[in-house]
Amino acid sequence: MKLDLGRVLDRSGEVDVVTTDVDLTDAAFYGRHPFSAPVRVTARAENHVGIVTLDCTYEFTLSVNCDRCLAPMEIPSTRTVRHTVVRALENTEDEEDYLVTEDGIVELTELATNDILPELPTRFLCREDCRGLCPICGANRNLTDCGCAEKTEDPRLAPLRKLLEN
Repeated sequence: MKLDLGRVLDRSGEVDVVTTDVDLTDAAFYGRHPFSAPVRVTARAENHVGIVTLDCTYEFTLSVNCDRCLAPMEIPSTRTVRHTVVRALENTEDEEDYLVTEDGIVELTELATNDILPELPTRFLCREDCRGLCPICGANRNLTDCGCAEKTEDPRLAPLRKLLEN
């Protein structure tokens, strides 16, 4: 979806608000596709004495699995990001601080991807004290006590153990 900010960039005091959905279901994040539904974007652009700000509020639900026990999770999230919009920059070193659009058109899908993905956590846990899966039988330790021995000896270390016992 393209957002036309031309009118806001050209007129002091102009305000424009757009609410739409952008599809990020194909967006990959560390080998995952965490978006199972479109992201709701509310973009509010305002020209205040020649300075144009674009406030984007993203509402989305992450559909991921717990990194320890693999339980499916739905995590509702809201994130707001503010951008300062300009048509051109004299110094290209400042490019990271501004959203540059010569023609006044902003691609919302690209903007949403750049605003949301870098801020997502790299690990997802169903709860802080998640016990994960049993390495022996694969049971979810949050749901059951499988009874497997906590410590098993590695048979490759048996010769070293014999040396230590002597």
